[in-house]
Amino acid sequence: MSALRIFVRRGALRRFHRLKQDSEGLPVKVEWDRREGDRRTDVGAPPETTEQRQSERRREPPFTWEAGEFVVVNEKPASDPPEEV
Repeated sequence: MSALRIFVRRGALRRFHRLKQDSEGLPVKVEWDRREGDRRTDVGAPPETTEQRQSERRREPPFTWEAGEFVVVNEKPASDPPEEV
């Protein structure tokens, strides 16, 4: 069974508490978005040392991120480690 997680935008207190309250008893985990900024930038470093990707891989966030200040993530269960023979 996969686990649903809801990440709420920093500072959206009412949204966080409402989602937490409404998801009580459901297999959903409501969490704060812990990101503080773009981790790929390094202040003062030359751009060629911080960016190693050849093209942008990030997608546009879902509409719920802008409109509702949250995003729903459906995580696949972790696979069991291979057994040693």
